[in-house]
Amino acid sequence: MKADSTMSPIKVIHVITRLDQGGSARNTMLTVLGHDRAHYTPIVIAGKPGRWTAQGGEEATHHNAHRLLSAGVRCLLLDTLVRHVSPLDDLRALWRIWNVFLEERPAVVHTHTSKAGAIGRVAAWLAGVPTIIHTPHGHVFYGHFGRGLSWVFLQLERLLALITTHAIALTDAERRDYLDRNVGTPSLWSVIPSGIDREPFQATATTPKRRPVFFGCPEDAVVVGSVGWLTEIKGHRTLIEAIAEVAPAHPRVHLVLVGTGHLHDDYVQLADWLGIRDRVHLIGHQEDVPACLAGMDIFVLPSLNEGMGRALVEAMAACLPVIATRVGGVPGVLEDRRTGLLVPPADSGALARALVTHLQNPARARDMGLAAGLSIGTHYDVAWMVPAIESIYEAVRPRPDIRKAPAW
Repeated sequence: MKADSTMSPIKVIHVITRLDQGGSARNTMLTVLGHDRAHYTPIVIAGKPGRWTAQGGEEATHHNAHRLLSAGVRCLLLDTLVRHVSPLDDLRALWRIWNVFLEERPAVVHTHTSKAGAIGRVAAWLAGVPTIIHTPHGHVFYGHFGRGLSWVFLQLERLLALITTHAIALTDAERRDYLDRNVGTPSLWSVIPSGIDREPFQATATTPKRRPVFFGCPEDAVVVGSVGWLTEIKGHRTLIEAIAEVAPAHPRVHLVLVGTGHLHDDYVQLADWLGIRDRVHLIGHQEDVPACLAGMDIFVLPSLNEGMGRALVEAMAACLPVIATRVGGVPGVLEDRRTGLLVPPADSGALARALVTHLQNPARARDMGLAAGLSIGTHYDVAWMVPAIESIYEAVRPRPDIRKAPAW
């Protein structure tokens, strides 16, 4: 459902902590750039990366900001909207965003991720914004912090749900995670998968296997790959340990990790200590993810927590045999033993056994990859995602009384 074509476009302000190449940022970028500009005028508020170098860091942030500006979308980058907990910076960010909302008078504020979701929703509530939408892109209830801090964040999310007009989960499993913890009521939540541009990924499935030179692998290598920032929550340590278990019986297996992060040197040292340094290739951030997937034989998502697993969806769209951990929204995307293999998180033995299953049964692995590609239908496409989000805006926002002057 669209806004009334006789009315001026409504103003929507998106707030996100990081505007890099991470899954939540890419989802937000596709949403903003895909908005029907005849009906919506989007603005973006995001944090500056500072010392944060994962997922392209400052370079990716400024690249995305330039893309927005080139598309006629205003973008405000704040030094104080930082990823870590910083009471002084958080208060400054709240004050700045509140003032932006008072000045811009948006009809809708749409927040993304936990930190921006907290600060942005409170600022919108204080500014009297009539419609507050939140997409958490996962949660921090486990895997990110210790039990005590996780409990604090859970209480905060329960309170924030009271001032949220509507919330959007990426999968049914993510929605259940929130409802099982009494964050909002069922009517608060909708499910809209994070859309991707499927075409470049599907194209890799119909072209001959091409191993990028920058992988640094031998020509006859069997490449196990993963895409994601190099931090604890993504579980790459478990993947490296699993490769070490598999390596003696499978001398052609090599691991390629695409992404940046503060654990790069730790993972190099781990691979060296396990005696597989020549088998592990950390190739940093790569813009052309489809080309990377085209060079892989098996894709692994070893995360400890995941809202949906955007990188997993892209690998499935490329018809790769996939293995993923049974966390967050992943089981809602991947059907065990039909479109891929699910394993417990932080279990290198289980992951090694799943790798051996694919390695020893390549025909079955290819069949699963094809089934995975077929399962990534139109509801994972950005062309479906953006209108679905806009339909929620229209369904939940207050309708103006045309007999009265607008409140703003």
